[in-house]
Amino acid sequence: MSDSSVQIKDLFDSAVHSNVDVTTRSTMSANGVALSKQQNYLMNDATTLKSIESLLSNDDVSMDQYQPLNRAEASYTYSKSRFNHNNNNNNNNNNNNNNNNNNRNTTNTASTRQFNYIYTDRLEKLLPVLFSTVERRWPSMSINKILHLKPGEECILIGTLYKEMPLKPNILKQYAQDRAILPLPPQRSSFLGEGDVLILEDETGRVKLIGDKTLVDSYLTGLNVAIRGRGLPSAEFEVLDIVPAGLAPQPYIKRIESLEEDVYVCIASGLNIGHPNSVLSVNLLMDYLSGNLGSLSDQKFASRISRLIIAGNSIYKQPDSQESFMKYRTKQEIQSRQQKLALPIKEFDAILSDLCQSIPVDVLPGATDPTNLSLPQLPLNFCQFPFSYQNTNFNPVSNPYESEIGGRIFLGTSGQNLDNASRYIDMPDKLELMEKMLVWRHLAPTAPDTLACAAMEHDPFIIEQCPHVYFIGNNDRFETRLVQGEKGEQIRLILVPDFHTTGTVVMVNLKTLESFSMQFDTQSCFPMAPS
Repeated sequence: MSDSSVQIKDLFDSAVHSNVDVTTRSTMSANGVALSKQQNYLMNDATTLKSIESLLSNDDVSMDQYQPLNRAEASYTYSKSRFNHNNNNNNNNNNNNNNNNNNRNTTNTASTRQFNYIYTDRLEKLLPVLFSTVERRWPSMSINKILHLKPGEECILIGTLYKEMPLKPNILKQYAQDRAILPLPPQRSSFLGEGDVLILEDETGRVKLIGDKTLVDSYLTGLNVAIRGRGLPSAEFEVLDIVPAGLAPQPYIKRIESLEEDVYVCIASGLNIGHPNSVLSVNLLMDYLSGNLGSLSDQKFASRISRLIIAGNSIYKQPDSQESFMKYRTKQEIQSRQQKLALPIKEFDAILSDLCQSIPVDVLPGATDPTNLSLPQLPLNFCQFPFSYQNTNFNPVSNPYESEIGGRIFLGTSGQNLDNASRYIDMPDKLELMEKMLVWRHLAPTAPDTLACAAMEHDPFIIEQCPHVYFIGNNDRFETRLVQGEKGEQIRLILVPDFHTTGTVVMVNLKTLESFSMQFDTQSCFPMAPS
């Protein structure tokens, strides 16, 4: 590094560590020199500004030598209609309207949008899979309906599990608490209790399952399973074994062979744009992905990142107190609050517009983002991002999310399904719970029981094809595991950490399915990756 380069870096570091207000995002050149895309105005320090401008005029740090990244490209296909329930409902409504033209008195569109249709569709789609699994495992065992169950007979039942939990939130109790009839219950991270009971339902009836406490705590409401057991005189069913649907078929895509070099996908979550402590770390991430931060080797690696996936909670949402909902607001107070809520969205739009100039970006909505609360969450509306919308690299997607990148199938969520399911099952290892979801062939088994879900005629959360990468965003820390299936399936499980609290993103190698974390340390202004 030249003497002038060292001087500029020292000036930049002294300005940052002395809490100088940097109004424009600073960048680092290939040899570690502090630069800016426009001009880096350091307020309240005119001497530092003049010194940097004089050093930048030297030939050895000329701006002409810095070229834009030659970014690696990978094929991309987004499953737009996979989780878009609006399109599916519109298609169903069109079919109903056609039927209404033939017989207006026999079809009621509103009656078709009930939650029981989700469970019915889930069982109908997984029933053939469970039948074939039972035939391979117990070819001589008979499969009965619950209505035809006989005491003492050993058989197999196939149906949907329901977990009766006394500690589970109840809407009637919540209503009573809101009306101040009952005291508010303590906040719980788990609703498991001693009185929990498993019940199996099919189209003919329901039966209580008898098993130990470990069995009850290992399953969730909404799972479709096959159970081998024995009928009891007390109209109960003693469980001997439980078989899930198993991993879905994993398609082989020839485009994987076309990747001659390592190509990466960057996954981040929990940016919390609008929070005062997230400005510097987000700017470091932007500069690194754009190739404006770090050494030549850092820029070379950044050029191999083909796409950025932002897995929810991008907008900071200030928590409201319970009393604020009861407070009367004037029109001026409402308008002021709306303008305040819009500021993080405008800031996020500016960040995305810069990012999309150098890299394609998929943006999943999360629990704090401005879209519908119930799953599946619709993509963020284009009208909220007028500047980003002008770039074709900007791609708002649904939550859950499924796409094919470079021949690899990516499946992921912003974390609501994992957070909700972990409260109703005794499985502290989140990676194990993610693996179980793949084996159960369902992304959100607790929807619509305890997880908010739109009323639809079909269940969009069924895993129809096994992904190569399954990620869940907004976690406490980074964790990963490679799962090997019985038929050669390979699935990379990833828990994506919250970027606001950890400053960490995840890199996934499309060629090898290897993954590692990269931390952006705001103290050193350089990303820190494991050696």
